[in-house]
Amino acid sequence: MYTLLLAYALPSDARCPESTIAPLPFVLEYAVWRGWHQAVIYSPDLEPGCQWAIIRLMKCLSINGIASTSELLHSFHLRANIGIIILSPRLKRNATANLTKLVNKSGITNYNYSRVFTMSNISRFSLIEQSRKWSLVHRLEPSERVISVVQYFKVRSNSTLYASFLGNWDRVKSMSGVEVPYPVEARNFLGEELVVGRCNSTGDGNPSLEDDGPSAEEMLDDILHFLTVRLNTTSSIRNYSKLGFRTYEGTWTGLLGALMDHTVDVALEPVTVHAARRQDMDFIFPIAETMCNIYIRQQETSTVRDIFLAPFSIRLVACVVAVVLIAAIAIVLISHVTSTICVNNRRMGYTEALIWSTGILCQQGGTWTPSNPSGSVLLIVCLFFAVVTYNAYAAFITSVLSVRVASVDTIAAVLHSPNFKIGYIRNGADQMYLMSTKDVQLNAFYIRGYSDADNLVSSAEEGLARAASQDYAFFAGQRVARATLRSLSQARGRCAVRELPVHSTRAHLAFPLPRQSPYARPTLLSLLQLRSGGALARLEAALVPDMPQCAPPPGFASARATDVRSALILLIVGLITSLTIGLGEYCWKNRKELKTFLAFMLS
Repeated sequence: MYTLLLAYALPSDARCPESTIAPLPFVLEYAVWRGWHQAVIYSPDLEPGCQWAIIRLMKCLSINGIASTSELLHSFHLRANIGIIILSPRLKRNATANLTKLVNKSGITNYNYSRVFTMSNISRFSLIEQSRKWSLVHRLEPSERVISVVQYFKVRSNSTLYASFLGNWDRVKSMSGVEVPYPVEARNFLGEELVVGRCNSTGDGNPSLEDDGPSAEEMLDDILHFLTVRLNTTSSIRNYSKLGFRTYEGTWTGLLGALMDHTVDVALEPVTVHAARRQDMDFIFPIAETMCNIYIRQQETSTVRDIFLAPFSIRLVACVVAVVLIAAIAIVLISHVTSTICVNNRRMGYTEALIWSTGILCQQGGTWTPSNPSGSVLLIVCLFFAVVTYNAYAAFITSVLSVRVASVDTIAAVLHSPNFKIGYIRNGADQMYLMSTKDVQLNAFYIRGYSDADNLVSSAEEGLARAASQDYAFFAGQRVARATLRSLSQARGRCAVRELPVHSTRAHLAFPLPRQSPYARPTLLSLLQLRSGGALARLEAALVPDMPQCAPPPGFASARATDVRSALILLIVGLITSLTIGLGEYCWKNRKELKTFLAFMLS
């Protein structure tokens, strides 16, 4: 904060006139009373013989803990409670012009606490009349020499100059006869106009989602009404079709462009605070937190899609077939040898032995029962081999289904995945953000998406629909994407998309104002009062919606019909083969009857 204190004296021919020295005790007491931390003393056209008075004033300020300097703005080290003292021997209109320019150029006066004004004739204000009334109330003698303290301020640039008489100072009563200046924190617009910028809704009455996200029209209307009443202002609304963005030439469009041109005083639209926006405008009071995210579809349950044949390799299948053939040859030899010893034992053919060995290894049993120890030993060995094979097969399938789903959960994983196509809204705010950011990964994301024009989309709805049905990574703002997802139907993939947060894009939502706006502090205090009542919490929930409520995806891979399609194919082939063989055997055994039947039918 800084305070501008002007003390004018009547000219005199003395070396250092008393009229010049008289205001100095008041200046000292005022600085201590207002709690200054640093003071800058500016004395244009001051007599050379009065320099000792300035040095004594600086020493007195130093004793009271107030740093002081007589060099204009060369020794400013603080950014709060800075007092500027102007000592002039005559009331001269342009005496403080140079100081005013330096103060404005330095930027220390952010216009949140006070303003620099030019003296002018003020209608309906008479300093003599105010001083006379004050003297009557406090019963001052006309002969007493006092210093009148008047506060001047403006609500808007090029508007009415208001004056507030604070009282008179004298050596006896000191600052007890001076009222506290009208603080900026309690100041209002005194009924003057406040130009508010808003974004238009779409044709159906809903806010547009293409700029910065959904809005909350009714809640923002309530906030505007609250600001109008609390600040005692007359609000004037100007609507714009787009929020706007910064072009390649560095100019702003839409509502933000009007804000930069000072066409509007404040934009009553929540805007994401990016670095590019923070360079050109100010923001007050973060309302909510948001970020940009990457949206992809839910990951597949497993990379292994054919569980039935997945455990088998060519070498393993060859070994199993060799074991089946060896077992079939062994059982044929055993049956031939035992048939020569025991007449009742029948011999087994090669086909029947092959079917038997296959059934045993598949744990389906067989039609042949061994009648000697050698056959029983062969059966036990085959069954043991079948048990070992089955356990290994079951363990492999279990290991496949029990592992967690491998997921892509970072932007680096998306960039390193060759399967994903990358995109964003063409010529939208997201593309501008990716192009201007200094994040290496986001720059790579931008280049990879821009390299293929087919990956760019025209709207958030199109991008999310592609992300739900394809291996497509869609970059969008959290507010726009979530609001669009909540409007999508289940069939279009509302629950098929998941969100990958990009934490480096974390930002806040706030109301923008022009640089060094004089309305920042009153608006901030009003929003703080709203926050204490819980109104801003409801606004935050409306501005940043949650993801659609859907059933959580499975954390583990699960078997589906497509996983065992080869087993189903093998079952169907086996049934067809068995029916064909059965039909062939029937035709062979009844070939004579069939031959007679066919001859009869042909004749």
